[in-house]
Parts: sequence; C-alpha cells; structure tokens
Amino acid sequence: MKRRIALILPLLLLGACARLPPHLPGGKMAQDTQISGTLAYVDGHNGVLTGTWPVSNWWTSAQLPALNTLISEALRDNPSLQVASARILQAKAAAADQHAALLPHFAAGASVTQEHFSRQGLHAPLNGKTITYGALNPLEMRYHLDLWGRDSDRVRAALGEVRVHQADYAEAKILLSTQLAWHYLLLAGDVQRLRQLDRAEVLHTSLLRLEQQRWHDGLSDARAVYLQEEARAGARQSVADMRAAIAQQRYILAALVGHGPDWGRDIPAEPLPTLSTITMPRNLPLRLIAHRPDIVAARWETEVAAQQVGAARAAFYPDVNIALFAGWNSIHLGDLFSPGNLAHALGPVISLPIFEGGRLRAQLKEKNALYLATEDHYRATILGAVREIAGRLATWRQIRQKLRAQRQMIFAAEHTTALAESAFHSGITDKAEVYSAQIQETEINNQLLALKMQNAQSWVLLHSALGGGYTSRKNPA
Repeated sequence: MKRRIALILPLLLLGACARLPPHLPGGKMAQDTQISGTLAYVDGHNGVLTGTWPVSNWWTSAQLPALNTLISEALRDNPSLQVASARILQAKAAAADQHAALLPHFAAGASVTQEHFSRQGLHAPLNGKTITYGALNPLEMRYHLDLWGRDSDRVRAALGEVRVHQADYAEAKILLSTQLAWHYLLLAGDVQRLRQLDRAEVLHTSLLRLEQQRWHDGLSDARAVYLQEEARAGARQSVADMRAAIAQQRYILAALVGHGPDWGRDIPAEPLPTLSTITMPRNLPLRLIAHRPDIVAARWETEVAAQQVGAARAAFYPDVNIALFAGWNSIHLGDLFSPGNLAHALGPVISLPIFEGGRLRAQLKEKNALYLATEDHYRATILGAVREIAGRLATWRQIRQKLRAQRQMIFAAEHTTALAESAFHSGITDKAEVYSAQIQETEINNQLLALKMQNAQSWVLLHSALGGGYTSRKNPA
C-alpha cells in the first residue's frame, strides 16, 4: 500500500501543475554569411593581404607613438569606458546573487514577545493574563530543491548577462580606439594640409604683388588685381578654417581621453602615415563571431533568453523546499532551556501552481517572444557585420584607386612647375606663370593629402569593422 502511494503521489503532483503551452523556442542559430566570394575578390589586391588576425592593439601598426599614448590613456581614464566596466561588476554581483539560490540557507533566530489575552478570548487558560513568550532557534535552514532546473537556468542566464556586458565593454573599447585613431589621423592630416594652405597663401600674396606692380606699370588692368585679391582672401579663409578644424580635433581628442580642452592643446601631431596594407584572415566568414563583440553580445543575449525560457517553463512544476529548525521555546523565560522545551522540525514544503490566472503562461509567452526576437537580432547583427565589412573593403579599394590617379596628377603638376620655372629663367614667360603653376601644384598636393586622410580613416574603419582584434575568451556553446 505504501509503495502504491509513493508511486501515485508524484503523478498527482505533476497532474496538479499548470498546463504548459505548446510553443517553445526553436530554430537554427547558424547563419550563412555569403561573403567568401567578396573577400576572395579583394584578397591580394589594393593592399588587402592574408595575415595573422586578430591583433588587439591594431592601431600600433600605424607606428604613431603619440596615438599609442592617447589610446592607452583613454582606455584607462575614459569615463564612458569606466561605466561599461562597472556594468560588468554589477552583472557579476547579480550572478552571484542568483547562484545563492542553489545553496542551502542557514540562519539563527531569537524572539521575546509579551502578549495580553482578553478575558473572553479563545485561549481559556490564558484569558485575562499577560504572557511573555520566548523562543531561541540557533539553527534554521531552508533549502530549495532545484528539481526542474529553474534556479540553474536563472544562474546560467545571469552568467550570460555577464558575458553580454563583457562583450559590450569590448565593443566600447573598439569604438573608443576607433574614434581616437580617426580623429588623430584627421588632426595629423589637417596639420599637413595647413602647411600647404599657408604656402598657397604666400604664393597668392606674391602673385597679388606682381599683379599690382604690373597694373602700376600699365602692363595690365585693375581686373587682374581684384581677381587676385579675391583669390588671396579665399586662401586666407581656408587657412583660418583649417586652424579652427585643428583646434576642434584637439578638443575632441582631449574629451575622448577623459581630459579638458586645455589638455588637448599639447597633443603632438605626427606626420600622416601611408597605411597602404591591411591583413585579414582567409577564413573570416567561419571566424566572424570571434572578431565582432557586437555579434558575441547578440549571441550571448540569445543564450540568456533561452535560459530564461527554461526558467519560465520550470515554474509550471511543483516548487519543493526543505525546511529545518531546532531550538527552545517557552511561555516562561525562566525555564526556556529546560530539556522539555526543546523543539525541532524537519520536512518538505511543496507548492503547486494549479491555477495562476494565466500568469505563468503569459510569462512563458513573453520569454519565448524575447528569445525569438534575440535570435532574429543575432542573425541581423551577422548580416549587418558582413555588409559593413564588404562596404569598408569597397571604400578602401576605391580610395586606393583614387590615390594612384592623384599621384599621376602630382607627377604632371611637378613637371608643369619645372617647365614654367625653366621658361621664366629663359625669359620666355614672366614670374606670374611660375606662381600660377606653383599654386596649382599646391592645390593638387592638398587634394592628395585629403585622399591620404580618407585612406587612413578607411584603414581605421576597416579594422573596426573586422572587430578590432577582439576575441571572446569563452563563447557560448
């Protein structure tokens, strides 16, 4: 008979539980990136080479000590990055809190209560009396039996949240280093362009003086003078705009590092590097997750959502706790510790979610919908990543082609200037032709510098699109 009861009781407990809805998470997490052909098209061309990846400190390959120092200080002092780091600590604390549910809880308790019973109360022997009740429990224990894995799922979800915040922190580091490299290369290029603009202003001033002299000598009219005055004013305006842009870049860099604008005035501007090559792994589509922290974060968010679905599903089953206490209690404090006043209890506490008004089903539907949304977000993140990589590669290739064409223009401009100078020294032309040729050469050089800046910034963005050298220490299964 006892054996029959032991077999029937679990069935009754399961049958008394709230009914599970039929829909549960499913679907494939794999995603075909379809980028192999795109990478094969650029492999070995336009400076894209097959090489070792990842490189966490990718910016050091630019060989700019000042940039290395800026990024090192920013990774230490930037307040936004410190906020992201604090979120990791918060998530770890939450995970530790969830893990505590897997362990038995021990406590000790004591109480002294004075109660006066009414004359017409239910406790006839104590009616009209004042009683002081004492209790001392040096051992109290409560342990939740995780029979259905609800607590374990919550712990795994909390640990997944830690991984999500770690990936978010890595993404914040990549974003910060990308912004610093972008603006520093812009500063370096602007400083070099300022030299070209200063030279152009000097040439325009010299040409203006020559036109003024020719007008004074009656060799030309005033129109040439006014045109050259307009050109010199434009050159001066370009110089002023460039100085303002340089100051703005210094302020931005100072803010990114975590300092005030005055600190940025001392940032040294090194020569703009060439940055003609970039290395990528040949099997990038298969290893993309390891190089993009946003993809790692999206994958962990999906894992977290899946664990939350498991916890919501386990809520449909009986909740079993083991309770234990041992101690003394008495209505007479004087004999509280008498052997006869020793009390103890041990037993299970079972709660059955028979009818919850649809609350459990609604919670499971909510978690399931969240899982499906994170799964789609994960796929969208992968597609966005490969689209960004392909776009950055196309931009890199386009700028490299423009650079080759611009260098040919520089070659022609230098020869034009040399011919103008030779003609002037031979007495064939006047000095105005030389100034005009030099101004044209300066403008073309300025255009070349602008393209070099675009090339450098494209180099930065391509590294960022490839994940900036990030590698997750522990990926979800």
